[in-house]
Amino acid sequence: MATTFYQLTGDWRVWIPLFARTSAHLAVVAVAIVAIGLSDIEWPAKAAFGSPTLALPAAAGDGDNEETAQDVLPKPNGQNGDVLASSRPIARLAQPHTIIPERPRLDIITYTIQAGDTVQYIADLFGLQPTSIMWANPAIEDAPDLLRIGQEVTILPIDGAYHKVAEGDTLESIAEEYKVEPEAIVACEYNPLEAPVSAIQEGTWLIVPGGEKPYVPKVVTTYTGSVPEGARGTGRFQWPVLGRITQGYWYGHRAIDIGASIGSAVMATDGGFISFAGWTDVGYGYLIVIDHANGFATYYAHLSNIYVFTGQAVERGQVIAASGNTGWSTGPHLHFEVRRYAAQQNPRAYLP
Repeated sequence: MATTFYQLTGDWRVWIPLFARTSAHLAVVAVAIVAIGLSDIEWPAKAAFGSPTLALPAAAGDGDNEETAQDVLPKPNGQNGDVLASSRPIARLAQPHTIIPERPRLDIITYTIQAGDTVQYIADLFGLQPTSIMWANPAIEDAPDLLRIGQEVTILPIDGAYHKVAEGDTLESIAEEYKVEPEAIVACEYNPLEAPVSAIQEGTWLIVPGGEKPYVPKVVTTYTGSVPEGARGTGRFQWPVLGRITQGYWYGHRAIDIGASIGSAVMATDGGFISFAGWTDVGYGYLIVIDHANGFATYYAHLSNIYVFTGQAVERGQVIAASGNTGWSTGPHLHFEVRRYAAQQNPRAYLP
């Protein structure tokens, strides 16, 4: 027995593993007891990692002490970027570039032409198609690019045409003229009509939504004499004047306008002969027309001075005139047209 006790107590190293396992189990039990005890304690709002927390927003409308976004969300404090805690609601940050939604106009208005205005610019200003400006104003319908400063134009609330009922007009005849259905005219809220429509009073103005009218080009009587020998174009065009385009090509303006100060040199865009040079009564002011003897003709309008004469042969790049502001024009520029077999073309398709 003594021998056995000695073996158990004398060799003390055999107890080390037993004590290690027992200590580990006791440590786990102790941690669990501490965790259970701590769970019942109410702790302050500060986070365990030492950074202040951002209070959650209260429901909208809580309290009467609403603050600005700057008060609620101050700039970072110090170099660590901490955000100060706040119990106030988080206000919505103001938008520095608030977009105001476009609202449709509910009536017909008038606009007074100012220096530099074009039909295209006015249309963009009111969110309309240029043709809607043209077809709402009989005074410029035949020459929409020929505006006069101080002139008043009608601006429709929607795209379409504006028709004054004449003697003998019917709803069906008006619809046919503008290529729309009669129901579209009756349904337009801006028209004083109610279905069924039996007759329309003469002199009534009607908006024709989406209405269209045929385009009629301006005609100028040109030179009919013999063609000078060798006066023929190459088919390659150059720019007629230095400047930027102030009005492009569209349905009612089958040309381009190039801004140029009065007196700027205007050059022949290709070789040919002068078929017209002088004043016009259709709004062009002083005009030059070059026949390129190959199916093409070019028009140069609103000139201040003319350096060539009818029947004269000209070469590509030759100075033929000085730009100006004559005729129906709201500012110095060159009105430039390209016609092929009398049909107006987009000049940009031929210029380099």
